[in-house]
Amino acid sequence: MSAEGVWKVEMLGPYGWESMSTAFMENGIYRAGSAAHYSTGTYTLDDDTLTVDASIFMHHGVSRTLFGQEGDRHQVRFEGSLSGDEVSGMATDGQGQFMVRFRATRLSGL
Repeated sequence: MSAEGVWKVEMLGPYGWESMSTAFMENGIYRAGSAAHYSTGTYTLDDDTLTVDASIFMHHGVSRTLFGQEGDRHQVRFEGSLSGDEVSGMATDGQGQFMVRFRATRLSGL
């Protein structure tokens, strides 16, 4: 099983699932971005458990309640179960201050 590819990442917010970013995973490297942020990090796959450790940088765009103000940097861990082209699990920050459900759908290979 492989996690490599292009992924749509969504988080469960107060109004339902929100598209947060498009992620690219290849050879243990995680990169993602949207109109308001970008992320860099690493990922591991152990059996069907996908773990992503990423730094999210807010450098442009509208501030989001989930991720803070422009210029902020956040450490986030995504941990979920990979099943085919779907991942579902929890996202937590580095300080344990929030926990949010996430899901990701593989859009294509690289």
